[in-house]
Amino acid sequence: MNKQTGQQYKITALYERLSSDDELQGDSNSIIHQKEILEEFAVNNGFKNCKHYVDDGFSGTNFSRPDFQRMISDIENNMIDTVIVKDLSRFGRSYIDVGYYTEKFFVEHDIRFISITDNVDSMKGVNEFVPFHNLMNDFYAKDIAKKQRAVIQSKGNAGKRLTNKAIYGYKKDDDGQWIIDDEAAEVVKKIFQLCIDGYGVQMIANYLFAKQIKNPSAYTGKIRSNGIADKNPYLWSAQTVSGILSRQEYCGDTVNFKSHRKGLCSKIVIRNNPEDYKIFPDTHEAIISREDFGKVQEIRNKRKRISPINDPVMFQEIFCADCGSRMHIMRSRNFKKTKPDCYICALSRKSSDCSSHYIRESNLVDYVLAEINSLLRAAKSESFKKKITEIFNKRSSEERLMNKKNLVKNQKRIDEIDKILKELYEDKVAKNISLEIFQKLSSQFSAEQKELMDLVVHDNQKCADFEKTKSALKGFFDTVDNYSDVTFIEKLTPDIVNDFIDRIEIFEAKKNVDSKRQQQVNIYFRGIGIIDFQILP
Repeated sequence: MNKQTGQQYKITALYERLSSDDELQGDSNSIIHQKEILEEFAVNNGFKNCKHYVDDGFSGTNFSRPDFQRMISDIENNMIDTVIVKDLSRFGRSYIDVGYYTEKFFVEHDIRFISITDNVDSMKGVNEFVPFHNLMNDFYAKDIAKKQRAVIQSKGNAGKRLTNKAIYGYKKDDDGQWIIDDEAAEVVKKIFQLCIDGYGVQMIANYLFAKQIKNPSAYTGKIRSNGIADKNPYLWSAQTVSGILSRQEYCGDTVNFKSHRKGLCSKIVIRNNPEDYKIFPDTHEAIISREDFGKVQEIRNKRKRISPINDPVMFQEIFCADCGSRMHIMRSRNFKKTKPDCYICALSRKSSDCSSHYIRESNLVDYVLAEINSLLRAAKSESFKKKITEIFNKRSSEERLMNKKNLVKNQKRIDEIDKILKELYEDKVAKNISLEIFQKLSSQFSAEQKELMDLVVHDNQKCADFEKTKSALKGFFDTVDNYSDVTFIEKLTPDIVNDFIDRIEIFEAKKNVDSKRQQQVNIYFRGIGIIDFQILP
């Protein structure tokens, strides 16, 4: 925070990117090297509240990179005022996209853009060489992509596998050839046999889960964060099972050109028609006989999912209050009376991390309809809008005050760490401390600062959301006014739910002293949140 003006420093975004092609050029473009250059530049030029946005392993032609998009989102939320990169190629290699961001998007959002080695600083005016640099970077990316595509086409047509990894059921030997992985191959055989025996893909997935068989990601140890294997190594998805059943590679064949990219530098993958595949038979040992593979394809082609249920799903934004997971409707085809339709927590169906609680759809419809009618009755009072506004303003004021306190406290500590890091850097340059001590202390303080910056970003996001509260309140009143002629709604519809309700939270049911089932339901009305009708007129 600026002590003289009392204003909070916006984020200085230090953006680093590295792709596999860049790694081949040596350490000059490494993420660590980029970070060192950007941090040194920021310290020497007095930039405050620096935050790293890093995309490691992403092509410069891909502007859907996770941290790049996070940076763009923070810019749109007015949290960033400066973006610094080592050079323009780190920012991106698409002439059109780089030009859009540097010449239009950043200008419209008052962002100062600096490319250190290209001597570009938007505050100093237009650099005529920037478009030329972008064009050369774009040409480089397309030239590399063209050469890579030619190599892939040549390999694929020659019968060489285009996939780097062996599929589940196989492993690579020392020469890179596929050999059978006995343990996984037995699972593949079981999956095919279950399909032949009449099991559907979801039934097969449930069977594997019940038998506590690790899914392919867990088995190979390549677990993606927040993926199925990360949550439970024994969970199998129907999509995974379906993919295994469709792979002709299990017959011992190499299958190339299953898909292609839309353009040279495009990341959009388009599936090819099976007749366009290049198939090379008997290139490795088979796990599944061609006869069994053919049976499975015939079974799956004939099998169609037919559901007699055409009832619309009444509630889309419904969540478990305990774990935060969505709750999905479970329809009963033939036993509506004994097994009514229910909303069930998605996580509870997959693991024991959340209790298996549910709510009947009919009970929820009745409750929500009653609450909306209570709202419409209360809205008939002349003091309704005044009372709602008072409640809304009080709630917003309390949240703003708490948010402001956290923001000031965290920003103060960030400024203290900025000063400490600058002094550490000066001590290192003056050789008052060793490089080892500097790196250790710098790493510790930087880690603390990063955590605080994440909190500041979160608090700033809240501040940005607070600015939208007035329009949200107006939207709520507009919705109520649209139903001003309605005295009582007799039947609930998905459209009415969408008009009034933002989200619903369901708690686990409990039994009272009379052993009757009681369940708390929180309804968040669109633009206003939870309403306590007892304090309304």
